[in-house]
Amino acid sequence: MIELQRVVEALDLGEHRELLRQEWQASQEVLPVGGLPFLQADVAADSCRTVSLPEEAVAPVQEAARRLDSDGPLQALVWHAHRALFAVAKRPDHSPWTRLEGQLGEAAPSFYLLVALSGLPRARALHDARGIPEEVRCDTYLDIALWAQEYHAEHGVWGIRAGLLGWFMNHLWGELYRIGRLQYMLRPFPGRLLAFRNTGTDEVVALAEDGLQFRRDGQCDGTNDVFDEEPWTSRLSVDERGARGNPISPKGHAVRTEVFLPADHWEQALARGDTVLDMHIPAAEPMAYDACGASMRAAPEFFRAYFPEMPFKAFSCTSWLLDSQLPALLPPSSNLVRFMQELYLWPRLGNGEQTFERVFSGVPADLTKAPRDTTLRRAILDHVLAGGQMRSGGMFLLTGDLDWGRQVYLTGAPALTAMA
Repeated sequence: MIELQRVVEALDLGEHRELLRQEWQASQEVLPVGGLPFLQADVAADSCRTVSLPEEAVAPVQEAARRLDSDGPLQALVWHAHRALFAVAKRPDHSPWTRLEGQLGEAAPSFYLLVALSGLPRARALHDARGIPEEVRCDTYLDIALWAQEYHAEHGVWGIRAGLLGWFMNHLWGELYRIGRLQYMLRPFPGRLLAFRNTGTDEVVALAEDGLQFRRDGQCDGTNDVFDEEPWTSRLSVDERGARGNPISPKGHAVRTEVFLPADHWEQALARGDTVLDMHIPAAEPMAYDACGASMRAAPEFFRAYFPEMPFKAFSCTSWLLDSQLPALLPPSSNLVRFMQELYLWPRLGNGEQTFERVFSGVPADLTKAPRDTTLRRAILDHVLAGGQMRSGGMFLLTGDLDWGRQVYLTGAPALTAMA
């Protein structure tokens, strides 16, 4: 057993003493003699292959594991992290553990990767309990490899950023699953809107929640830190007669002209807090339109089969990929534009930081010299150099409206989509 004070002094973790003090004694009392099981060469290799890391990564990860296991303070710390994150009954708060990155220095990338890999037994147990198919497990774990490969491409080291630890907790605690091209979790709907369905025509109209401020362009006031001098405020009232408020166009902007939806023809279909399939789009593969449609058709069947106690109402996503400007910037035939046309877009407060991070690995120092080797890169650069800004957006797709290729929201409400 190693004393906390020694670890704090050796790794310069004084400011994190209170975090580490929690259950330190308990974790050190069960510290395995002779090395940590998940840092042994054979286990590290098996973990690498389980998440589909390339074979070239196995030896470097094994060496990183050996170094951690042979350094007393680091060994005690990685064991404590593993115990705190995965040897507990319920998913814990991971966020304090991401704050150690600066003090861990060169050891940080491999430290966080190996902590994540140490959670695989927890994931297997949770998947076994629900009978999750092996193919889905493998596809889900692959995300760890994709991010580790990206880190290696940028830094020449096999590891991950500390901030990704929280993302991988979704995978390792059995909450996120990759079904074909896309990933899903059961989560509360975050959109500040109410969606209503016409009981006769199946038309869907979303109304903004009461009291939101919008710019003249229908985007949230403050998007990209741009504020209107006179923003307008949404109004929403719902009673036994019906709902009156400001609609949100399926194209992703709020409309100042109010509409009334009488209760004898319209019923509420979605609200903030309702359970939805929170969708995510893994990188490293083309966003093929047909593959996305196949994934979204398969996902409801999967979650109804393996999570029958958690009914859901819709798909939902917030992402830089859902910038409502993109259909005007990209060719109509592009996969992304066709994908967005199947969805009901909604505006959210945000900026273009993630766009540049994911497309250019950060904001280029000189936009005029930034790479223009893809249609998306050229479209973004041309838009920004002309004075525009990129932003993130949100979407929903009610599960009953999943009819891939029909663009049900754009064709179902022509008057609404035409509103400025």
